[in-house]
Amino acid sequence: MLFDTALSGLQARVAILESVVEILSGLLAPPKLFVSEVVRGFRYENPDVRHFCLLKAVRAVSALNAAIELARKGYTQELAVLMRIVTECTKRIEYVLDMDDTEEHRSNVKTYLREFFEDIRREPEAEIKGVLIREERVNEQLGKTLDGISKRYGDTGERVPAAQLFYRSSRAFSFYVHARHPEAMDLYGGSPGRWHLRGMGQTPKDSENLEILDTFITTASTTFVIMVQGIPQLLELVLREPTLRQWYAESVGRIGPG
Repeated sequence: MLFDTALSGLQARVAILESVVEILSGLLAPPKLFVSEVVRGFRYENPDVRHFCLLKAVRAVSALNAAIELARKGYTQELAVLMRIVTECTKRIEYVLDMDDTEEHRSNVKTYLREFFEDIRREPEAEIKGVLIREERVNEQLGKTLDGISKRYGDTGERVPAAQLFYRSSRAFSFYVHARHPEAMDLYGGSPGRWHLRGMGQTPKDSENLEILDTFITTASTTFVIMVQGIPQLLELVLREPTLRQWYAESVGRIGPG
């Protein structure tokens, strides 16, 4: 019962993020359906950074909702794989909206957005695109910004560089994606020992899943605040809704200066 109650609380927090996605979607003209030899599916016409943020936000929220259902059945490994997706989507939203106003960063973002939206072909004969942007570049850029904020407010003690923390988080959850040795062995346990092929519900993993979900919902909320602040019209609409206004105020208070 307590576990189900905790999941319901997490679901309510994700519902707030769903509302932000819906508002941002409403600011944009709906995508159009294309059916041709090159493109089959919905696409936006003349997309820009707002469309990019929307797509990454949609993917992150969908992953969080799916992770809650996986947690309900105890699928810890599959939940961890989804958290890798949430990590990637949230970091890329922050990357394209980063406050660094250098010419190099503006150019990098412009190139990344262009390549992202040009990647539209999925027929068997289509060219396989390489990595659009290196994880190291995203980590270094966001790390530089966060370290600068910390320095500005005097937090320069024994602080681990933010880029290293970003890297560690991505790496930890990537191990689940690739079924590395310790992560795969984590599916074995119990008394007598056995392989858990249908989830690990009603084991200590339930508590771990709740902690992971809580952490990544908070991470996504922080990113959504950055997204709201980076799209002025979105901020205006969010502040009109009492529930979203409260979420925004609480999130900004949690994030602190900067």
